[in-house]
Amino acid sequence: MREIEELLKNNKEKIENLVVPDELENRLRGALENQHQKSNYDNKWIVKVASILILIALIGYNFDTLAYFSKKITGFDPIMNGTLKELNERGKGQTIGEKFTFENGRVVTLDAVMVDDNQLLLFYTEKSVEPNVDESCIESIMSIESAMMTLHKNEGQGVINDEKTEMKWIASFDAPKSFQKEFKWKFAINEDGKTQRGEIPFTLDRSKAMGYTLKSKINESVKLNDRKITFDSIQASETSTVIKGTIRNVFQLALDQVSGKRIRPESLELELLANGKELQWQGKGMNTNFDGIKFDYKFEPLPENLDNLKMKVIALTADYDEDKIVDIVMGQNIKTVNIQNQDIVINKVYESDTETFVTITTENHVVLSKIFLIIDGRKVELQNTISNKDKEKGNGTYTRTLRFIGTGEKLELKIERIKYKKTVDEVVDIPIR
Repeated sequence: MREIEELLKNNKEKIENLVVPDELENRLRGALENQHQKSNYDNKWIVKVASILILIALIGYNFDTLAYFSKKITGFDPIMNGTLKELNERGKGQTIGEKFTFENGRVVTLDAVMVDDNQLLLFYTEKSVEPNVDESCIESIMSIESAMMTLHKNEGQGVINDEKTEMKWIASFDAPKSFQKEFKWKFAINEDGKTQRGEIPFTLDRSKAMGYTLKSKINESVKLNDRKITFDSIQASETSTVIKGTIRNVFQLALDQVSGKRIRPESLELELLANGKELQWQGKGMNTNFDGIKFDYKFEPLPENLDNLKMKVIALTADYDEDKIVDIVMGQNIKTVNIQNQDIVINKVYESDTETFVTITTENHVVLSKIFLIIDGRKVELQNTISNKDKEKGNGTYTRTLRFIGTGEKLELKIERIKYKKTVDEVVDIPIR
């Protein structure tokens, strides 16, 4: 007690200047009057100190509570998956709350961001006065820029309220470099042929950023006719798991160009299995540039207790260069032609007035994407394809009629490109340690 009294005396001036709410001081004083007190002096100081301590405790508790809720991203539960909800509960998101207003009254709010080594997730809201927020939305016209680089949007998902006055969005962008902090989110709307642009600057709180949970080289390939698909690397983070690979490197692209045997991949079907369970697919990208034909596929995050990780390569759909000429005869019987192991059945060749028609049947995944008819040595473009719905078969084949302008004695089909799906069905083991 003596030590407390000395402390109070030494800090008398500071305590005298503190203001305690009258109600709190009166309640404490009333309670203490019922107890034996050594002196009026002691009573006065004990009441004031007790009041201050209780007040500080109450303010501190409420401050912690408000701080906890201010760290959470609110209003996005309908479009958050389970992983994002869990990360949000753990306070991994950075709330921002900055707004931009267009001339037409549409308000765009940057609510929050969440970032790791795989991606930057941007949480934003669009509001309009009229029930037309889904018209001229900014969803497809945006980027995040810094002094060093531009982060491009990969994919996004949103939800609109019943009144059509508010939309909530979560958009995924490329991951920024670790040293980058200052950004400008740029966006635009197009209304009545007029483009209006806006931007919201923000500073990334690097203490909120998350790294990766697994980063490993794969360097495994699967064969695809005379080509191969190479899986280069895997990087898993708190929000996603990304597989990167190569279909053709820059040297192979050059050889394809010279030989006239180019490939244009359209889609690659993959499954990622963690501990034998298929992970949900989140997005994909494929592009051709100076590095070759590259792809990246995004899946949900890996489970915590990971024992094994496998990737199942199902199929590749691509467009291939071809140089095939097929003789056809007016009124001929059925003829089958094999191109890159794909059967094309020529069912019928006939003419009507000044036009020539060729009916063909293929597997339903096969498309003759660039085809001409040579009529008496003259190359004629395809006008259109007529779908024969009544001749579609249950065995996965598709019949249609090709229409060309002109008729003649000597007819040849010239096939320059063919698109089809090549089944692979191979499993690749991915190192996890």
